[in-house]
Amino acid sequence: LAREHRGLTNSRAFVLTACCFTAVIMGYNMYSGPNSVGGEIDTSGVFVILEKAHLKYAKVGRQLTLLNAQDHADYLMRNKEDPALYRPDIVHQALMSVLDSPLNKAGKIRGVYIHTTDKHVIFVDPHARIPRMFRRFCGLIVEVLQRMSVRSSHGGKKLLKLVRSPVSSHFPIGCRRIAFSHSAGNATDFHDYAQQIDPSEPLVLIVGAMAHGNVLDLIGGDVLCSSLSISKYPLSAACAISRILGSLERRLGVL
Repeated sequence: LAREHRGLTNSRAFVLTACCFTAVIMGYNMYSGPNSVGGEIDTSGVFVILEKAHLKYAKVGRQLTLLNAQDHADYLMRNKEDPALYRPDIVHQALMSVLDSPLNKAGKIRGVYIHTTDKHVIFVDPHARIPRMFRRFCGLIVEVLQRMSVRSSHGGKKLLKLVRSPVSSHFPIGCRRIAFSHSAGNATDFHDYAQQIDPSEPLVLIVGAMAHGNVLDLIGGDVLCSSLSISKYPLSAACAISRILGSLERRLGVL
């Protein structure tokens, strides 16, 4: 009897373990992201990638700080780094252009991803309120890079967090991807181009967040990604984003 009791206990433990493992797998497979309804994934909407962002922090003096060309030029040159590359202000301005846009307020922006030169990927929730003051923004980025995430003060939702690489793994399969660069060739009127876009089609916008260079080397050989120049003049990331999102707002009827 004792032997049968031990066998029954082991069987129950095995069944319990199997059920727990199945529940975990089902929970993983049923995960449907932030914009899902009834367990089905909503693949529509716009994703924005800020590419080649030079976001690095170091201990300068007594505290950790996000390095930038204006405040830390001497420190960077002592460490044989080019201060001109350290422009987190570009990321700050670009983020505010996206999050303040009517397109985002209408719920059409699904997420913003900052892809750094160190291969980190930072997800920014569309509902996040980015600090207007640059120094506070720098402190926020340092906190994300150190602690992996930043939560809201109400409810504990992660508004900024480090996510896995590559950044392309976070988008629907087969979605349209567009990289914007002045080096892409003849300028295209993006308002006319936007008329060809299906509103129900997921769209990924890739914009450079660096002082020099372009993002076209990141899409070499990618048949699913097209490149566009939207002006005959070089534009800042914030200006380009405003122009791009403005055309999409007109296409989608967002006022």
